[in-house]
Amino acid sequence: MNFDKYYDVYEKNSFAQKKVAENLFSFMKENEIFKEKIATIFEIGCGTGIFTRLYRELIPESKLILNDIFNVEDFFKELKNFQFIKGNIENLEIPKVDLIVSSSVFQWIKNLDELMKNISNKTDNLCFSTYIFGNLIEIKNHFSVSLNYLKAEELENILKKYFQDIKFQKETIKLNFENPMDVLKHLKYTGVTGFQKSSITKIKSFKDKTLTYEIAYFICKK
Repeated sequence: MNFDKYYDVYEKNSFAQKKVAENLFSFMKENEIFKEKIATIFEIGCGTGIFTRLYRELIPESKLILNDIFNVEDFFKELKNFQFIKGNIENLEIPKVDLIVSSSVFQWIKNLDELMKNISNKTDNLCFSTYIFGNLIEIKNHFSVSLNYLKAEELENILKKYFQDIKFQKETIKLNFENPMDVLKHLKYTGVTGFQKSSITKIKSFKDKTLTYEIAYFICKK
């Protein structure tokens, strides 16, 4: 992941990530998450705040704890009553809060089972989106590069160990570009860079003008 090098262009290119954040927000509203009392909320992998600003509008008085592996605190100068914790969530002490959220992050986690166990010890409510099996299939097929994406049902089985009430929905988002190089630029500017280790010939022979995102949205309660 090379996310921190392209902060200045990330939000201009994060078409799918914005849509995913909006859909997670809508899923949470549909399930009346924000009608409950939320005094404290912890967001894992806040990035530049695309998702943060959506839900913050509905809970402006809640104490907000933001986490990211990079130094992104400057993106949140206008927010009040928030704390920033830098670091890899797999190595951090998770704060005890009313709600934990995360958008477009958990696909990067190496030991998801252990993280979910730790999260469940700190909150009764978890809402998140993540990319699942079949994500960026065009890149996998051409470059043989991919994260180890889980199926939504595999994620559900992990979550069942730690949460009683689990709701999820799946979605496919297809982005169309003018040419194959625009596809690769989009990935570069949104932090996906594994394909760049390929040869120039391999990169130039990439022919897809469509990019497929496979997403799952989860709401988990104890």
